[in-house]
Amino acid sequence: MKAYVAAAVVLAVPATAFVVDAATAAKVERHLAVQARTQDQLPADPDTYVGGFPFAQVLRSGEIPRVSLQALDVDTAGLTVNSRTDIYEITIPANKAYAGDFVGAPAKRVDRTLSLDGVAFGELLNMTDLDISNPYDISPTGGSASEAQLTGTVPGMEEQSTVVVTLRLKGTEFIMEPISLIDVSPDHADTVSRAFTLSLDTRDLPIGGQADKVEVAGGSIRFSAAKRNVTLSPADLSPITAPAR
Repeated sequence: MKAYVAAAVVLAVPATAFVVDAATAAKVERHLAVQARTQDQLPADPDTYVGGFPFAQVLRSGEIPRVSLQALDVDTAGLTVNSRTDIYEITIPANKAYAGDFVGAPAKRVDRTLSLDGVAFGELLNMTDLDISNPYDISPTGGSASEAQLTGTVPGMEEQSTVVVTLRLKGTEFIMEPISLIDVSPDHADTVSRAFTLSLDTRDLPIGGQADKVEVAGGSIRFSAAKRNVTLSPADLSPITAPAR
């Protein structure tokens, strides 16, 4: 009987430690979420994740490997978007990590990602029914690609048009150009090509800087911008940011 009791105690100790550690990580995530929501007046707490398992590893390493914050369907810079911040390799004293106080801590990299679905990207093209997909992977999630298949009704036309476009970055500029018109009559080819051509300065997008990557993924056009060797400010600890200019 004593052996059974001893075994139960041995099993209970790590289980209790796991529960306490998970609760601590969740508390830090809640703190960061409330802080971001309050600071940026978001309609709800952003989805927040603090990496590193167990969380207590920060006592030994002095590092949190990743913090992520994501806001869905948030209005920013005149667009309704999904916006995400990922912060990597944060050097931080354990007491500050446990308090959720990441301001002033150095991080190796801060990535901003802005996802525009058919509704948001359609606003840029003046199309209210735009559909975005990967032209080479028709699964619902799709892989990532630097070309996109767009389907929408061009202003002034009655039927939808489908076009495959390239997504390119040239300096600060995002350039989208048609490379294939699908089932578009020759009479409408020029009109459709012009409607699906777009150029914009990525510094005007709410990603805090010049985009360094653009792709289609999961039915959205996704822009990313990265900063390296960052001392974290309150603005970095938010899923949204202002345009760079």
